[in-house]
Amino acid sequence: MTAVLEDRVERLETRVERLETWAGPGQNVSFSDSLAELRKRFDEFGKVQAQHTTMLKTLTGDVAGLKTDVATLKTDVAGLKTDMVEVKGTLGEILDRLPPRETAGQ
Repeated sequence: MTAVLEDRVERLETRVERLETWAGPGQNVSFSDSLAELRKRFDEFGKVQAQHTTMLKTLTGDVAGLKTDVATLKTDVAGLKTDMVEVKGTLGEILDRLPPRETAGQ
């Protein structure tokens, strides 16, 4: 019977030790400190996220402005191409009206 009691007491002591380790007053403070630290970090993450959101809004606006500028440039380049076709045509007409060039050997 003594062996049985000793075995049961030993198991009970082990369980009490675990309980003190995981649920003792020290653990309460430790968990509380850890929770406070996590809350602090989440606050920091929130601030960084807010900064990133602001930056993203600014960049989105900048990109929209660039797209508009590029569309305007494309229109301007198309107009320049049309103008150059006219200039080439006019230059060709002017050159056709000029007398032929004399070469140095003639």
